[in-house]
Amino acid sequence: MKRHFLALLFACVAGTAIAGELRPFTADTLTEIKAQYAGRPFMLTLWSLTCHHCAKELQTLGRLARKDKTLPLAIVSTDTPADAQDIQAALKRFGLDHLDTWVFADAVPERLRRGIDPVWRGELPRSYLFDTAHRAQAHSGMLDEKRIAEWLGASRPVK
Repeated sequence: MKRHFLALLFACVAGTAIAGELRPFTADTLTEIKAQYAGRPFMLTLWSLTCHHCAKELQTLGRLARKDKTLPLAIVSTDTPADAQDIQAALKRFGLDHLDTWVFADAVPERLRRGIDPVWRGELPRSYLFDTAHRAQAHSGMLDEKRIAEWLGASRPVK
């Protein structure tokens, strides 16, 4: 009953969510994110509250987001909607609470992982660097600030 209520609650707010709100990540969400970034590069990062290395990567991403308010970043927690308060607190702690954020919203998370990448087995942190044509470079483990900065520099047009 509780799970159904949470699913209904997320469904009701999903259409009206704004940046900074934790939204449900479903089978269709990656397609929606790609549409949002049509013709533009973006980074999709997946993390969990229980992942020590994820916290380090979120700290790095927070530093980058403070330097670049237009950081093209979509953040997805692989935890559950029941963890929403803790997820939001962690994002706030790292200075990422103003960005586009989601939480896995499927009772079978493997379906969502397969939808993102059929070869991904759930290791975290996991990042995808999408170019302007939305071809992805997958990366398991922590991405350091230098690698992210290099990707940002190569993926954005020169002003």
